[in-house]
Amino acid sequence: MALAILSMVMVVLFSAFIVLKAYKRKEKLAGMPGMMIAMTVGMMSSLALGVQLGIVFPRDLTVPSITAILFGLAAGYFVGKPISLLATLDGMLAGIMGGMMGAMLGAMAGPSYIMMIFVDILFVFILSVALQLANQETDTSDKTNKSGIGMPFIAGILTVAFGIVAVGATLFYQYQPNETSAIKSQESQSEQANSLQENSGYQIVSVDIKSDGFSQENIEVKAGVPTKINFIKHSGYTCIRSVQSKDLGIDVYLEKGDNFVTLKDLKPGTYNFNCGMYMYYGTITVV
Repeated sequence: MALAILSMVMVVLFSAFIVLKAYKRKEKLAGMPGMMIAMTVGMMSSLALGVQLGIVFPRDLTVPSITAILFGLAAGYFVGKPISLLATLDGMLAGIMGGMMGAMLGAMAGPSYIMMIFVDILFVFILSVALQLANQETDTSDKTNKSGIGMPFIAGILTVAFGIVAVGATLFYQYQPNETSAIKSQESQSEQANSLQENSGYQIVSVDIKSDGFSQENIEVKAGVPTKINFIKHSGYTCIRSVQSKDLGIDVYLEKGDNFVTLKDLKPGTYNFNCGMYMYYGTITVV
């Protein structure tokens, strides 16, 4: 949470700095350079803020999306306004797009410090390039950086390096739980003929949460018997963060490990359930 708050503060302050730069140099930022700067600030500010908010509020995309879109709209508007109406429109539309994508990415990534830091580095890198463009368009002197090493170059190297490390670390840790899960699954298959069993007056159904959906999309249980469905989340590397069912009136956020959902005396029929992102679906058939 603390890292997310610091990231949001950094995004707001850096975006405000670019806005002030645009106002001070508005006479010399006409045409395509001004449009590109407005679009860049609108897109990256809303994208970065949306990712952080999506990570902090993963269960409901409404607040992260609206907040990020409004911030991107404001950033794009205030950068583009002193330049031209076209730049203003360009920046605002980019802000809308970045806000929607950022919130969704953050919610799907989950509580990942790697993603937070990577987006922050990417944000600094892209806005550093935009800042260099603004300086280049407004600097009338013939001074050039002969070495070619500046803030954008350094930020670019850091972005690529951290991206490679992040991908490697993510794949490594993602492989470990999956391998463990496969071993446990093989052991449990020899002990249980199926996942439906009677236990202390309840019929228990185990459903594994996989990266591509539920291990059982069609669950069959007996009518008139209290039921417990255990949604087992072996790894955090899945976009399935919660399970919902309007038919049953449940909305459960999934922690790593066992997640029992108790259903009392279901009547015969078919009940639908889905993940919180409405990407994966399943049914519970009561017979």
